[in-house]
Amino acid sequence: MIGKSFEHKLASKPSAWGCKPRVLLLSTYSFGRPRHGGQVRLANIAKTYLAAGFEVLSLAVCETHDVGFGKDDIVFPDRAPFNLFEGQSVLFTADVLSGQYAADPNGAWPQIRSRFLNSKINVIHAEQPWLWPLVVRLQELPSCIDTVLVYGSQNIEAPLRADILHSYGQASGALIHAIERLERQAACEADLVLAVTPEDGAILQSYGAKRVVLASNGIAPWSAEGADMLRWQKKLPQAPWAFYVASAHPPNFTGFLDCVGQALGGIPPDSKLVVAGSVCEHLQQLLTSSRWSNLNLARTQYLGMLSDIDLAVVKSLATVYCLPIAHGGGSNIKTAEAIYSGAQVIGSPAAFRGFEQFLDLPQIHVVHSASQFQTLLATLLSSRLLVPVDQDGLAARASLAWSHCLASIPLALSQY
Repeated sequence: MIGKSFEHKLASKPSAWGCKPRVLLLSTYSFGRPRHGGQVRLANIAKTYLAAGFEVLSLAVCETHDVGFGKDDIVFPDRAPFNLFEGQSVLFTADVLSGQYAADPNGAWPQIRSRFLNSKINVIHAEQPWLWPLVVRLQELPSCIDTVLVYGSQNIEAPLRADILHSYGQASGALIHAIERLERQAACEADLVLAVTPEDGAILQSYGAKRVVLASNGIAPWSAEGADMLRWQKKLPQAPWAFYVASAHPPNFTGFLDCVGQALGGIPPDSKLVVAGSVCEHLQQLLTSSRWSNLNLARTQYLGMLSDIDLAVVKSLATVYCLPIAHGGGSNIKTAEAIYSGAQVIGSPAAFRGFEQFLDLPQIHVVHSASQFQTLLATLLSSRLLVPVDQDGLAARASLAWSHCLASIPLALSQY
């Protein structure tokens, strides 16, 4: 690793940081207007650093469709050679290639170098492994001497990407090997590695991570009342209804079919599956292209993207949360929200990765097949059963707040 040893950094940091340490957050998406889970997590990481007394700088290398650009964010170019993987156009490679572009002297590196040449950086936090090549380049700058390196892992990315490419019928060998090399490099070279689950932490340690800290996914507590509640009560089903909210990340719609099936026969005729988020377009296309298209149309209501206020209301009114998560590692923010809601929750075993401590709550139901999912969904929606949240449940819900889940980050850095 470029720069001085980890042990030297550990010994020199308290006096070098002074009263206002500065952290640089690196990512492949802006988080000024967070929508998907990665943006939400990074926005709350930024808040955690600010609350701990850090000055927060950020740099995202974003695709052009991203929103909420920060002042230092850079657009990843959709042109050769930067958008080609080993000379070929390959699906789902923009994040991998963005790190190469950011560190390339013919790409964004001169621009990035000029921005941070004279700004002392105490901590570089790379969220996900994609911009690690930029982390390596930044350590060449005098402003980044003795910088503590943090790798924020949200998943073990290589197997997740392999699953996605397999679902699209794409060969993945070279790309998956490249992603695994990048993950291993980030885990080995980082001074501090953040894992979202203990299982991920064990894998990162096997990669050679020096120090792994659990920084689990959480929620921002919400509430809803008054005119907004009345407005949405008129729009939503009058009978108990099921709720699914997700981004357009491919496993969120392919996994739905794996966990729930292609026909929504488990939903009573007077009820619906209400869907929110950018997953709507993709899930609707899949469900209406099946042989049960008419049934699925009658049993679904698509809300699309909602404002934070409207989403809080819909989350508060839902009877049953659906967590059809079939693929990938890490943990899911939507699971934390479902548990916090106090509503009934039906999910696959994979949906509760990182949240195993909540499985004994009476509202939580784990199913192992599409038929079980459909049967339990029908039972819960037909019974009008509402289990009150007991004191243990209330205490468990409080532990899901981002401020609690991410407190380990500044605590770990206070030791440098």
